[in-house]
Amino acid sequence: MKKKLIATLMVLTLLTMFVVACANDAQEPASPTPDAPAPAAPAAPEPETPADTVEDAGEAELQTESVRVTTFFTGGDQWAPVWQEVIQEYMDANPHITIIDESLPAAGGNDLLRPRMHADVAAGTPVDVALFFNGIDASPLVESGMFVDWGPILDANPQWRDTFNPGALDAGYWDGQLVALPYIGFFLGLFYNERLFAENGLEMPYSWEAILEATEFFSQTDIIPMASTLLNPTSQLEMIILSQTGPAGRLNFFDPSWTPAIKMFRTLYELDAFPRDAATAPDSELRPSFADGRAAMSFNGSWTLNQFRENPDIRLTALAPMPGGNGQEGSIVAGFGSGWYMSQAAYERSTAALDFVMFMTSPEILGRFIAIGGSPAMPVELAPGTEPLMLSAMEMVANATSMIPPLDAQIPHEVFNRFNSELIFVAVGEIEPEAHLDTVRTLLAQFN
Repeated sequence: MKKKLIATLMVLTLLTMFVVACANDAQEPASPTPDAPAPAAPAAPEPETPADTVEDAGEAELQTESVRVTTFFTGGDQWAPVWQEVIQEYMDANPHITIIDESLPAAGGNDLLRPRMHADVAAGTPVDVALFFNGIDASPLVESGMFVDWGPILDANPQWRDTFNPGALDAGYWDGQLVALPYIGFFLGLFYNERLFAENGLEMPYSWEAILEATEFFSQTDIIPMASTLLNPTSQLEMIILSQTGPAGRLNFFDPSWTPAIKMFRTLYELDAFPRDAATAPDSELRPSFADGRAAMSFNGSWTLNQFRENPDIRLTALAPMPGGNGQEGSIVAGFGSGWYMSQAAYERSTAALDFVMFMTSPEILGRFIAIGGSPAMPVELAPGTEPLMLSAMEMVANATSMIPPLDAQIPHEVFNRFNSELIFVAVGEIEPEAHLDTVRTLLAQFN
């Protein structure tokens, strides 16, 4: 093709012929290996070209490439603005790479990421890079064989490997493979307004006795005791069960020994702990009342830190063990429920996908996400003047006696969603706690 082109353009100058040859080379498909030489230009007398033209020819050897990436950094997600900033910075620094952002929401009933990811895997068209969930959600990805095992890749890059906390990497294993590179961790805790407790002479909520006393007190005032939802009470469900069962008992899914934890929802409801619209309003609509000081406590997670951090009175603590149970002081629901996946096809095609993941997992970039919320998979520095809430959150995680993964990462989503969504009926007295546990235990058995 090039010889025909040269033959028809004999009347042009040698300089024009050189530029055309370079343009044709730039349209060639990307080399299957990153170190393969660029296709040679047709033999021709070397034209006398300016120095800047020679530099342009060198840049033309960089193969343009697109990298498909999906995350949950989209919509109202707190990290979405940082995500948009850093992918633009990456493309500015690497103009031959285009990041195609296919991020989707993944929260609650608006979860589009899981079904899309699983559908793409089933169709054999996975994205190149994904920040996706681990645990049971990783099973279809591992079974497909379409994603890399990060273990050998990290071993080949020991300097990069050693930036990760070893305990964090443990969360990325599934079926013997390191399929996900942990990134931003999460934790659940009891948020409380220190000023409201102090002004009213109440003990800080470091025990269930203090929690219930404060609930009774604030329910008689215009202060909401707990700005937490009963529509989708995931955070309080996870924390209260661990508080009552302890780490070992939590592994006995839906055991009758969980009954006191389920009954606690009715106790709190009868004490008027929750807002009047707790049965119909999602957590996102109740958070503002806690953020601006109209509520005393909130069962919530690390994703709310950015919303609460502006209030200098808010602190965070681990939920205390429930009296009479097997809870463990300092035990928290926490971990790394997601991580970076890379498709085998993208890894074999070029270094672009790997380079992007390495960029995202640098301490500097991760630190920008952690400044918004979450816990890091590698050491990052908190900026001077960090808010008291953020400091108390880091202290809680640092002093944790155990970190237990959430239930919804260990059991099928259908089972957890049934367990979670029907707690409102337990709270109002329409379903007995024992009957509720029997129902979800039977449902779980159908999946085993």
